[in-house]
Amino acid sequence: MNNNVKSPVGKNHFPGSMCSVNAGVIFLQAIVFLFIMNVAVGCKNNNAAQSQAQQSTTDSLKSANDSLQSQNNAARVQLDNYLTKEEQLDSLIKQKDAEIAKLKTSKGYLERKNKKLASELKADKKLISSLRDELNDSSTAYESRLGLLQNDKNDLLRQKDELLAKYNHIIALGSVLHASGIRLTAIHLKHHGKTEKETSRARKADGLNVVFDIDENRIAQNGTKKLYLVIKDPSGNLLSNPSSGSGVTTASNGSPLNYSVLKEIPLITNQPVKDITVEWRQETDYERGTYTIGIYNDGYKIGGGQVELK
Repeated sequence: MNNNVKSPVGKNHFPGSMCSVNAGVIFLQAIVFLFIMNVAVGCKNNNAAQSQAQQSTTDSLKSANDSLQSQNNAARVQLDNYLTKEEQLDSLIKQKDAEIAKLKTSKGYLERKNKKLASELKADKKLISSLRDELNDSSTAYESRLGLLQNDKNDLLRQKDELLAKYNHIIALGSVLHASGIRLTAIHLKHHGKTEKETSRARKADGLNVVFDIDENRIAQNGTKKLYLVIKDPSGNLLSNPSSGSGVTTASNGSPLNYSVLKEIPLITNQPVKDITVEWRQETDYERGTYTIGIYNDGYKIGGGQVELK
């Protein structure tokens, strides 16, 4: 602003008016100064506000940039993971492709093999059908043959049983002992029974003694053998006394056999037993006549003898 203002000088110009003009100018200058100051302050405030806004924007941009950078890093990590998984999937796909190719090869082999087996099965079925027809045609002959063989088997079994029975019978007969050298004597007891003397008198007879031998036997087994003595009086009655061991056994024909005395002897295969003695005593008197004795083993009579008393 130019402070050297030239005022017009006229007739009515006075010094007081000049003062008023100067005061107005000063006032105007003050207003202008204040306006400029206000503008400067406003600009300064605006600049401060703008600077603060710019700083805030910069911070926001930085924060956004950091966030974007973090997201970018996360995206890269995720992308790396996707790439790794993609490589793994590619490897797995290649492996599966190899397995599929192998399975296809196996499938082709199995199809060819199944085709061959089907052909063989067809041939086998045809053969089985042919054999079945032959079997059906010959079934009657086989059944007839089987019946004959069964009959032959039954006959052989029957013959075997008969032969076994005969064998057992022969063995049983061969095992039967044989008595020999049988001596039947009547005795008279003297000196209160301390001495014995043979007698032929019925009135003197006090008992009967039987002495005999058992011949050697090659079949009979070692062990104790039972001998049954049947003694009969002249009337044919059995001399029996339960206290002397009389009893009943079974004869070879299955009928009961009453005996007077049971005598047990030890036997060794193929060795004889000599001088077997059996005594018979009775309280009643002996009759005149012939007394007989029969010796039995396993139901068979193996020897006998007799003695006559007068």
